[in-house]
Amino acid sequence: MKTQLTVIATAVALAASFSAHARDYTDATMGSDATNANNTANPVFDNLETQRASMNGFNGPAGQRTSIIDQQDNGNYAEASQGGVEQYSRIVQSGDLNEAYVEQDGEQHESIINQVSTGAGNLAEVTQLGGYLNDSYIYQEGENNEASVVQINNTEYSDSMIEQLGDSNKADVTQEDNVDETWSMISQNGSFNEAYVEQYQADMSASYIYQKGADGHLADVYQTGQDHVSTIRQNGTMGYANHSQAGSGNIAVTTQW
Repeated sequence: MKTQLTVIATAVALAASFSAHARDYTDATMGSDATNANNTANPVFDNLETQRASMNGFNGPAGQRTSIIDQQDNGNYAEASQGGVEQYSRIVQSGDLNEAYVEQDGEQHESIINQVSTGAGNLAEVTQLGGYLNDSYIYQEGENNEASVVQINNTEYSDSMIEQLGDSNKADVTQEDNVDETWSMISQNGSFNEAYVEQYQADMSASYIYQKGADGHLADVYQTGQDHVSTIRQNGTMGYANHSQAGSGNIAVTTQW
């Protein structure tokens, strides 16, 4: 299970001007590209912090409370709806113009969506409501894909990880009215990608965005509450990064190179 103080072993120590927070992954600290943006985003936030510590909210026996959907070719639709405790959903789609929707209500849920296209236009949406230790991981490969994660009214430790490889992709994360410590980690590799994160009323939460590609990065983070961390790293040209934080004890770091 996740512990309240998560320590990422490979993180570089924070600069003296920053106080340590429960879920930090900040470094950077000025300088000429801050040691090449901390050796190019700590290699991609340590593979999304080893997929958020193996997404260990789900502890059920193998094969119990499990939904697995595997679809190949184009234009497929997948839907999984689960309620209760310790539900697991995995959706794998290969091809173009596929759609995947997951809704999980309760606690200790895990959702994994993997979409790989030869062209463009896949959509993944995950909604996790209530409880604690709800985790979502979305991987999309191709162009013009969209990933959306909504985590609302979770008590603590609910996390979202999104990886997108290709151009003109969009990632949107909303974590609202969670009690404490939610994470959002987004990695986008390609041009003209967009990342949006909103974390409302969940103290000691963190957002990490890494965007790499030739042109046109956009990252926007909005956080309310206290003791938040927001890190945006953009490698390429024409990058735009915006942090909006309301509350006390927050940290925001942008590195563009």
